[in-house]
Amino acid sequence: MGPGRPTTYTPELAQRVCDLVASTDEGLDHICASADDLPHPSTVYLWRITHAEFSEKYLQAKQLQGEMFAEGTLRIAREKPVYFDSEGNERVDAGHVAWQKLNVNTRQWHASKLAPKIYGDQKQIDELKNKNAEHDAEIKKLRAELDAKNKKEY
Repeated sequence: MGPGRPTTYTPELAQRVCDLVASTDEGLDHICASADDLPHPSTVYLWRITHAEFSEKYLQAKQLQGEMFAEGTLRIAREKPVYFDSEGNERVDAGHVAWQKLNVNTRQWHASKLAPKIYGDQKQIDELKNKNAEHDAEIKKLRAELDAKNKKEY
């Protein structure tokens, strides 16, 4: 039996994981299972906790993946779900239409969660704006307190 999956963090391996995440609509389990030289998903999750730079890159990769999910909906929606019956008449395949709808809805949901600023619903966007406004107000308050504390009289 050969060596196990890698567990040691290296910037090159971390970048490879991020590149794969950003360039496919598959989940981390599938991505990591696709090659023996990739870490187990649990290792990737641990790296996100222990390596801040990797966590940021991984988040960016997931946001790009969200865009991929959104763009994939167009391809799926364009598929013409038809078949020809025994008499040669073109018919709509209701099962395929249901599959398309489920697939498009699932991709839209993923896109809204992975890239909420672009694909999120208005409620999510408003919540993000409110959080940003609260953080900005807190930063201004702290800055004013520091300025007052460090003010020098000349």
